[in-house]
Amino acid sequence: MEFVLVPFELRPDMPEEGYQMSELEASGHSDRVEEHLMRLSQRDGFPLVLPSFLPKTHRAIALGEIGRDQGPEVHRSVYRAIFDAYFAHGLDIGTEDVLLGIARDQGFNENEVHRIWDEGVYDERLHQFRHVGMHLGLESTPAALICNELVIGSRPYQVLKESLDRCVLDADNIEAEATRSA
Repeated sequence: MEFVLVPFELRPDMPEEGYQMSELEASGHSDRVEEHLMRLSQRDGFPLVLPSFLPKTHRAIALGEIGRDQGPEVHRSVYRAIFDAYFAHGLDIGTEDVLLGIARDQGFNENEVHRIWDEGVYDERLHQFRHVGMHLGLESTPAALICNELVIGSRPYQVLKESLDRCVLDADNIEAEATRSA
């Protein structure tokens, strides 16, 4: 089974400088959720910073698409670096400096990255991803579409595993039914 990361801009009309969480009506996480995430990160040895700002992610997502076009391993590596910059180091992934540092670390040509951003090379693709998210009714992240089941919000591993298990079971049933019908 394969999964496909389909990013979308939750707030495409966000100003370039992003928002301070204090400017938003709600940060998207309750204190209880934040405390739980911090406990999990400490337990599992993953650094976690819950930044006080929400960056504009358009350029970050476009950087990820540069990686996608270079193959799944590069795509995953770029997204890991972007998520690490924001969630492990609290860096503003809406700024060119941070993203160009990631691009350099990934072996991308800085001038080519600038050209892609300036020319909006991935704007139509990102618009299509946004349309898919809107069609599914997504108004928050994270979200995962597993077969026909939409899982929205941070969920325990077990919830995702059970959803995947149902998906595999459904796929196995389809294959078995197709074999019986043949």
